[in-house]
Amino acid sequence: MGVRSFSFIYGLGTVFFPLPLVVFQSESLVELHLQGCDLKLLKSTDSVMLNNLQTLRLHCVEIKDEIFEKIISSCPLIDNLDLFTCIGLKSIKLHKHHKIKSFACSVDDDQTIIEFEDPQPLESVRIQNCLTRYLRHKNMHFTHLKSLDLYRVHLPAETFDNFSSFFPCLSELILKSCDGLKEFRLLSSSIKRLTIKMDQINTGKRMKAFIDTPNILYFEYSCDGEGLLPSIKFTTTSNKWKSKINLCYKLKPSDNDATSWFIKLNKLLKALSQSHITLNLFCSECKELHINGSYGGFYKRFKPVVVEYFKLFRCLSPPSGPVIFNCFFRICRPRYIHMDQSANKLVEFICNLIPKEKGPYSWLQYLEEVSIEFHETIEDGWNWVQTTSLPEPPPIRFRLTWRKKLSKFT
Repeated sequence: MGVRSFSFIYGLGTVFFPLPLVVFQSESLVELHLQGCDLKLLKSTDSVMLNNLQTLRLHCVEIKDEIFEKIISSCPLIDNLDLFTCIGLKSIKLHKHHKIKSFACSVDDDQTIIEFEDPQPLESVRIQNCLTRYLRHKNMHFTHLKSLDLYRVHLPAETFDNFSSFFPCLSELILKSCDGLKEFRLLSSSIKRLTIKMDQINTGKRMKAFIDTPNILYFEYSCDGEGLLPSIKFTTTSNKWKSKINLCYKLKPSDNDATSWFIKLNKLLKALSQSHITLNLFCSECKELHINGSYGGFYKRFKPVVVEYFKLFRCLSPPSGPVIFNCFFRICRPRYIHMDQSANKLVEFICNLIPKEKGPYSWLQYLEEVSIEFHETIEDGWNWVQTTSLPEPPPIRFRLTWRKKLSKFT
């Protein structure tokens, strides 16, 4: 029978193990995983016999282009290729005779080029820090691709043109820190999960997107850049989908007014109002948060959006904490509030906040009930508890019930 699966991991950092040729002459191998190896000693004239190999993983190896070409050309049955930090590899070409279904590649050199001769067999693609040729080409159709995950990959302006025809079966699209997302239009009836993440590389570039995905089930947007909010128009016929927004917020000394940020956030939430929204906010210290104009005028301009989960981190430092809450309660109606604070501090903060909210446009008039739930174990889930019997320190959350309209007796 012979060995069907072989894994060799040599973990001495910058020292690479010179792998003997015999490893590449094991015809019985179905799966091969090499890490920390030096493959440069393999010659293009050496015999490679991996006729039955289906899965090849090369992690942190030293290799030349011609050696990689020799190995991959000798694996006619390969359907799973995983390349991670292959030092010396500048060109990756998948030939027509290959029937690779799952392809993953992460390199340190962003000039590494990936080329697909025939992408039709591919079902899953994950690429990091690479240049891709023919990812979009008039004769290239990824007809069976279901998942596409790109991280720090340059996307040409025409990437999203006729997207559905090039990726007719794509159900999951993940775009992280990719150039080319400043303004785009995405139309796809097959996409069910869409994730977009912007980081410091994209700071200063406000994303504008028109997204038409009638069968979407999950959408997530994240931005590490402080204060950046996207402009998104969402079109979908799906009535049961979820969205998650992860934002960093910090009022800089040069910013005289935080009103515009909350206006943009309200517009973003409205674009996602058909979904069950989770809003995660990471706040830096905001010592002097200023809202231009009266709270009443700020409140009357916007219709609050229902948010299922509102999770806040590092935002309870006085005096910014109450102001942040007051602003958020004017643009959204969270059903649950989570915070990364101890139970006692959290209860004290909310109890001190509520009595201060007064006036004819007070969001407090719409707040019907507040209860506290704590989490015992994963199996038990969330339970209701009275504040007098609150244990310390369990994870807790606030459950808020809002009135849709005010009674004439209110």
